[in-house]
Amino acid sequence: MKIKSLLSLMSAAVVCMSMLSSCDSENQSSIAETSTPDSTVDGIEPVVEQEYEYAFPEFLTNKDAISLFSNLVYSSFDARNVTAAITEQPFENVQCEMSFLDGTYYSYLSDNKRGLLDAEGNIVVVAAYTEIVMIRPDAFMLVNELGEEKLAFVGENGIINTKENGKNNWFTSAEPLKIVQATNNEDNTVTYFLQAANGKVVYDKYWDYLEPTVLDTPASATYSAYLGDAYYFIVFDKYYNYKIYEGSYATVEVFVDGQYGSCFVLSIGDFNEISSMIDSFGSFSGAKASPQQQNTDYVKFSFANSSSKKKTVTISEDGFVYTEAIDPEDGTSYKYFTLVDKICFTDVIDWINGELSKEYVKTK
Repeated sequence: MKIKSLLSLMSAAVVCMSMLSSCDSENQSSIAETSTPDSTVDGIEPVVEQEYEYAFPEFLTNKDAISLFSNLVYSSFDARNVTAAITEQPFENVQCEMSFLDGTYYSYLSDNKRGLLDAEGNIVVVAAYTEIVMIRPDAFMLVNELGEEKLAFVGENGIINTKENGKNNWFTSAEPLKIVQATNNEDNTVTYFLQAANGKVVYDKYWDYLEPTVLDTPASATYSAYLGDAYYFIVFDKYYNYKIYEGSYATVEVFVDGQYGSCFVLSIGDFNEISSMIDSFGSFSGAKASPQQQNTDYVKFSFANSSSKKKTVTISEDGFVYTEAIDPEDGTSYKYFTLVDKICFTDVIDWINGELSKEYVKTK
């Protein structure tokens, strides 16, 4: 190659790279340097190309751990936490089997039948059942020898009764829950809460917005709930105990070294962090299309749970970024390529490995 042509080529490369904003890589990525042979042309040093090391996120290989319901925020009832086997008998002349609510109630045996005692050892349900299970913080299920089921309810004063009056057995109603709107008289702000058919407030949390939603999980009812920028799922079981999960702000697809995996962004903090990271990538907008090969490594983020704010960003290891976005104002769809420094892709992989993986290793 002639020296003049070589100088022109190198000059063009410098101009292009000066338009790219490189990502901070001092603490995130390992850099390996490769170069052309040590030959020079009239004293011109060979171009050194940096290669950035990254690896497929190992947590994505455990598909059983990747769940839309990984980020549990609150559970109204967990039988494992309120029920304990008896290791030391609390009363004389009576055999207890289980303790409920830290010794507030005990199941006891008499003539091979089970009943309930209170904390002082008083009989609150006579022994006439083969099985007694706590199903809610305020209710027990009693099963007799014929397999027939009966409910025992914990009143506000702690007294247990087995009479159904519509107030204590509201959760057995076939009527669905209602979304009720509440208006603050001082500032006229509107919030929403859930109410049973008999008027009982099912969950005393007021949300900016509530809507029924369909989720792939066994449930009596499921809702999407919004509070500021945060997004949650409310999932009710057959007895209307509920669990609150932080919802998905984005889905993530990763293809690295021939391996494919996907997961969710289930934290508003992680969502804000990766959004800011991608927005901080300086770019050269002159790119028309990515020259990537079919098996080029990539990461794809599909953001937002609202159709008016959907945005898909695909970052390839070669530095090309393909964005599909919908304008929230008029619904116009935009599709375009940009070009960033290759280290940006490595930084994203490192973030997925180091930060996003934590959403799937929490102890519930």
